[in-house]
Amino acid sequence: MRSSVLRPVWWWAGPLLLAAAALAFDAAKRRIAFGVWTTGPIDEVAHLSTAALGLLVLIRFIDAPRRFYVAALIASVAIDLDHIPLYLGLLGDPAQRPITHSLSTAAVFVAAAAASRRYRAVLAGVATGLVLHFARDIAEGYPGVRVFWPLQGSSWMVSYRWFLGLIVVLTAARLVLVRAGLLHTRIPVFRTPSRLGSVPRFLDGPATSGDHGPGLEPQEPGFEAAREARSRT
Repeated sequence: MRSSVLRPVWWWAGPLLLAAAALAFDAAKRRIAFGVWTTGPIDEVAHLSTAALGLLVLIRFIDAPRRFYVAALIASVAIDLDHIPLYLGLLGDPAQRPITHSLSTAAVFVAAAAASRRYRAVLAGVATGLVLHFARDIAEGYPGVRVFWPLQGSSWMVSYRWFLGLIVVLTAARLVLVRAGLLHTRIPVFRTPSRLGSVPRFLDGPATSGDHGPGLEPQEPGFEAAREARSRT
């Protein structure tokens, strides 16, 4: 009873809370002097909130398994682990984001998802989370994101209005889609066809006229009577 009451509240309160968290933590990160242990956690909360808001909109269009969304959320923050070699001075230019912060990384996971049937949902989720991460990174100012590396070595940067507009559009889209009751039928993706075919096999249950498995041949009317007559003769 309580869950049925809270569910409609979450439909409109959830997107608003995520939008508020994304904007608040992003603003806090911009006002604090850079530091791995100071701005880092704040930045990741903003990334996670932005990705969750984007996925709330995406879930209205596609019917994907839970592992797709979990992988997307994890990837939306885990990609920043590629900064560790820069902080340690092992490789790369500390004045630039790593080259793994580019659509090339997302393309690798898209190609892997196309090649792997078993892990397709997880790999596609990772690619989705990366794109949502980069969508915010390009609005954080210098040094920008080398979006099209290696085809283009220059960094892309947009103003804060991009991020603000992104949050507003995603929030409005989620609220409108739910409020208007649009897109009741979602597109199923990452479905694996059944190995036994489309007709279920009832091994322990009674046979029906549509069953054609071994030992389940349909019997015509009068079959038992004819067999009994032959046995008498």
